[in-house]
Amino acid sequence: MNHQVQVFEIARDAKPDERPRAVDRFAVSGETNEDARRAVVARLATDGRTVRSISFLADGGLVVVVMPPAPAPAAAPNPRRAGGGR
Repeated sequence: MNHQVQVFEIARDAKPDERPRAVDRFAVSGETNEDARRAVVARLATDGRTVRSISFLADGGLVVVVMPPAPAPAAAPNPRRAGGGR
């Protein structure tokens, strides 16, 4: 069974009154709701997104709220370069 997925994104540090914004739509296949949920989580994980919530609609579709990918960690300073050089 095909399930239409609507994706909304909200910032990791969003205020309680902020609303998610629509960012994507796609379809997944799954024999059960659990199969569809797993497929959605797997697809969004490949984009580095964290799923905050998933809701199933009466028509078989899904609405997903995600947080954007976490920022890449900053590179650690090179201790050999500290203090100048030779």
